[in-house]
Amino acid sequence: MQLKPLIRDTRAKIYRATGIVFLVQLFGALGAGFFFVVQNILGVHHMLGALEPVNEKILWFILFWGTDFYVIAMSAVLCYLIAGLPGLAPGLALSVYFAHFSAGTSVIGEEGYFAFFATPIANGGGVNLGYLGYFLMALICALLIKLLYAGWDAAKLALGKKLDKTLDKLRKKVKLLPAELTGLQVIENVDLIVLVLIIPVASAAATFVLIRYGLQKPFDAFVGAAEEPLQRLLSSHIVLAGLLFGLMVGFDITGPVSMTAFSAASAAFLLNHDAQPLTIYGVCFIAVGWAPLFAALLGKVLKKKVPADQDEFNLAVSGPINAFFENIKLTVAFSMPYALRAPFAVIPGLMAGAACAGGVTALAGIVNDSYLTTPPKYGLGKSMAELLERGEIYLSFTLPLRSGDWLRCRIPLFFIILLGGAVGGAVIYALRLIQVKGQKRRGTYVESAGDIVLDMRKLGQKRRGEMAGK
Repeated sequence: MQLKPLIRDTRAKIYRATGIVFLVQLFGALGAGFFFVVQNILGVHHMLGALEPVNEKILWFILFWGTDFYVIAMSAVLCYLIAGLPGLAPGLALSVYFAHFSAGTSVIGEEGYFAFFATPIANGGGVNLGYLGYFLMALICALLIKLLYAGWDAAKLALGKKLDKTLDKLRKKVKLLPAELTGLQVIENVDLIVLVLIIPVASAAATFVLIRYGLQKPFDAFVGAAEEPLQRLLSSHIVLAGLLFGLMVGFDITGPVSMTAFSAASAAFLLNHDAQPLTIYGVCFIAVGWAPLFAALLGKVLKKKVPADQDEFNLAVSGPINAFFENIKLTVAFSMPYALRAPFAVIPGLMAGAACAGGVTALAGIVNDSYLTTPPKYGLGKSMAELLERGEIYLSFTLPLRSGDWLRCRIPLFFIILLGGAVGGAVIYALRLIQVKGQKRRGTYVESAGDIVLDMRKLGQKRRGEMAGK
């Protein structure tokens, strides 16, 4: 097996998958903008057939599903691109399982949405994987299918040659046996079973075992063991805790490591009425969304050779754009597929940027007192404690960052977040330069040239030609 072509092909498919996922996330982001304008500016609350208030949540859920549960689309798309048609169903099935059922019970969609991304209520289910877990799951499943397909095809040729000898002996005894019948033809009669059922199902089963017991269970144990030491660190060394929070958030953003930090921060709030850890966590979280933008800007200014195509630029700028439309969640949503394009360069950058933001916030002693005094905007009148107790993640720490005293909280936090983004972007850019040199030296470099918007434009032109009969 040639390893270098496999690496190049897989990397190219990852680039393409992230471009496609950008469209999926953009669907949710535009849905968010649409509802924000119509409901908050125009004051219209019954639309798109939602004749009763109870239907409003369903409409929000439908439009946001693309962004909040994009990991499901990513898993299915990446499996399909790498393994072809046999990878589509396994990738979809595995991702849906881990998003909704891995906590042991089924979690309905609206409840899953309320608790942020593919994270069912009370930090269960999908939070145990994070976006990196879904990415690894798709890679493992797709590559298993791809390699098993190639292996089966090679095995058929070898088995067919052996069976040819058996058929030659049988023809001497059975005159009705066709002379043109080959051993390969006989074996190919079971292709339907092997290629459609056995290989995809076996690959999905093996992937499930690896992810469930090699990733999810160990992280479950980590979450249980790390929360108490983190709480002690928060009470004794807040600056060190701020740095550690940033490293944890930057590592997997919405995954188990980041949520461990969030659990410690929320516990400090509920038990000690201490809002500083939540303030620090929120700053770390948001800084992750700005680092890709600074990396992209450095690429434009310095014009060094890094594999940054239009798809990557779109992902990098989309997060910060959403920060100005009161959707901090979408500020970080685009950082995740961006990180998948070069995880060994991007993730350390996200960790560095978030750690910088968390450490500076802790060092400056900034606390958003609105966590304690004012119900968060869009929190349906619930206090911070009520949101935390019901398992709410998103509203409980991001929206209150847009409240608080301007001079002592909001303005300083804005510049701290920009500082963290700049530090993270510089680290990402520097590591990618090193990474590209290494890939070229090893012969695994792939020049990315994706532009999903241009592809959509060409698709429109193609459809117009088809309709015109050209």
